[in-house]
Amino acid sequence: MRFVTAACAAALIAAAGPAAAKVGSCTDPIVWGTTVSSTGPQSTFGERWAEMNEIFADEVNKQGGIMVKDCGKKLPLKIVTYDDQSVPTNGVTLYEKMATVDNVDFFVGPDWSTFGFPVPPVAEKHKIPMVMANVAALDIFNRGLKYMFATPSPTVPNWDVRYFDMVMKQTPKPQTIYFVTQDNPITKSITDFWSKKAEEAGLKVIGSEMFGVQLKDFTPIVLKMRTAKPDIIYISSFDNPSVPLIQQMRQLKVKALDVHHTLLSGTLERQLGKDIEGVTGMMAWFEGVKGDYAEFSENILKRAKINMFDYPYTMSRLAAYLVMWQAIEKAGAVDREKVKDALYLGTFKAPTGDITFNEGGMSYKTLSYTLQIQQGKVKVVWPQDKATAKLIWPSPTWQ
Repeated sequence: MRFVTAACAAALIAAAGPAAAKVGSCTDPIVWGTTVSSTGPQSTFGERWAEMNEIFADEVNKQGGIMVKDCGKKLPLKIVTYDDQSVPTNGVTLYEKMATVDNVDFFVGPDWSTFGFPVPPVAEKHKIPMVMANVAALDIFNRGLKYMFATPSPTVPNWDVRYFDMVMKQTPKPQTIYFVTQDNPITKSITDFWSKKAEEAGLKVIGSEMFGVQLKDFTPIVLKMRTAKPDIIYISSFDNPSVPLIQQMRQLKVKALDVHHTLLSGTLERQLGKDIEGVTGMMAWFEGVKGDYAEFSENILKRAKINMFDYPYTMSRLAAYLVMWQAIEKAGAVDREKVKDALYLGTFKAPTGDITFNEGGMSYKTLSYTLQIQQGKVKVVWPQDKATAKLIWPSPTWQ
């Protein structure tokens, strides 16, 4: 059941009537339904997640399964996974199939805000609790849907909380900041929010530049930046578009106390090589950081051959699974309504920290960890109680 075309799924749906949840079942496995983007444009982010799903269920079942209080025992977990091919309309078709043909008990997933708009109404229609993963657009959570929850890590308002907490405690203390932003809705939202927060923290914004995804010659922007002499250069961009920017900053010998790239990844590191040394960035979680379910998660990542730096959105996926697992145990029954209520009322544990949902269903407390590339290695440098290395300040390679 790795893959099904939209046409095939539609035919299956047409042949089947609505399926009732196995409310109160104490004999059948608990079945989760999900899609991942194993193919298509988004596959580079989650191409190993289908295998990770099998490993997650296996690890839960090694512990006996999910405890269901009303049954007085643990029940095994099964995860039904389909490839949505990175196409939102396929997602709608496949979640309908899982609801009406596969008779899943609960939904985990999908990812990406493009799916977060059309797919949750399927959960609402069938009254199936859904915990999505990497879905962060705020408008998704303002529609009054009651069966939809999500664990994006982080949300825009939480993106750089720890970074600014960190830099404002350093000596020499930064005074100025310069923003360079990729022309993309998410990256622009990050800059819009955090440029204001930077000013509130006491930093003076002395420059702000926007660039298109196709831009290769950043010379005019870099020369303006070099002339302004900011203490912090804040790059709000996805990895590939900013590669020539950072390369040209090195070539033109830009100096700063720190260069901060909001979205650090293995893709960026491989393309930049030594030019990425000393750069800071944010990530939901990184191997080696202690916390609830951290050891359990690291074991799954190891078995699935997933490196968090190469697949930085994986923890949001795992967090969705951990939340659903705990919600079923809190509800004490394989009961959709009780699990929905448990999701609304509960606080759930994850390596990223406690997860609690607002009225719209979005996790709103989770903060990211601040990373720094030190001697070619990824290190967590903030918060201090979770750090795997001490921040090097000022960043020596940008001096």
